[in-house]
Amino acid sequence: MTNNSPLLISCVGVEHDAALLPHFLQHYLALGIRPERMKIILNAVAKDTSELKAAVSVLNDHGVAHAETWLAPYTSTSMWEKRREVQIREALAEDWVISADVDEFHEYPEPLIQFIERCDQIGVNCVQGPFIDRLAPSGKLAPIATKPSLMEQFPLQTDVIWAIGRKGVHHSQHGTVKIMAAKGRILPSTGGHHPMRGICASYLYRIPLAAFPLITNPGFRFSIPTRVHHFHWTEALVERLERRLATPGVSAAGAEYGAKQLAHITEFGGILLDSVSATELPEVEDWQGNLRSMRQNARTVQLKAFVRRVIGRIEGAILS
Repeated sequence: MTNNSPLLISCVGVEHDAALLPHFLQHYLALGIRPERMKIILNAVAKDTSELKAAVSVLNDHGVAHAETWLAPYTSTSMWEKRREVQIREALAEDWVISADVDEFHEYPEPLIQFIERCDQIGVNCVQGPFIDRLAPSGKLAPIATKPSLMEQFPLQTDVIWAIGRKGVHHSQHGTVKIMAAKGRILPSTGGHHPMRGICASYLYRIPLAAFPLITNPGFRFSIPTRVHHFHWTEALVERLERRLATPGVSAAGAEYGAKQLAHITEFGGILLDSVSATELPEVEDWQGNLRSMRQNARTVQLKAFVRRVIGRIEGAILS
């Protein structure tokens, strides 16, 4: 690795996500990412707005250079195109890239630099983690305050995404996990859940997390030692969803899942806690043992998938 600090690439919508930005920067600085390695794209609908100037000021206050401004209505497709563009421009093939939305706070089972060095040693180039949805007490969509930390403001650790979304026409369990860290040439697909089609990745857990049969089981998800704490469920969510759903070019998956979120929030005035799994996350005491176990389980999943394919081909040959 040419630099012992990975790159951090993110995009911040200054109209709705500005309150998250200082918390986001502080979190990743604390993980050990150097300010000059943070490539933050600011998304705005117009230049020289007060929101844009305020976001630039927050970056400056944390010693982070303003990477670029992207002036356009937000769509997931165009945002991920922009992030891939920045990754191609800024990252060397051997660099590690931390990919995180501004509402995504990563948790690694050991210090980040030590963790990615371990990934290098075992030949891994792509790390995924499940969403851990963070809620305010009672499940209400609360405003974001400057202090205390977001972990304290939104203390409930839950599984909202699958509970609300389930499998739809355009989205599935693949949307419940995210790429957290990957080598410079592993480009994220739209949504950032997995690499782009055609890119061969060597996964930390040997197979994509969404391929584990238990990935929709909260107990299994909460036991995974790489986690994405998801501060999506805030006071700004409804307005943000309504604007994005009304924007031409919204993805089919985004439209379907966004409508499900709005329907749930409208019906219950927030997130109905009885409908989601809330628990204290288990401490990761022997994460390398956990990793070995998951990689062994992945071999079983691969073997079963191989057998199913062989049987399918045999049956197809007989029927033909």
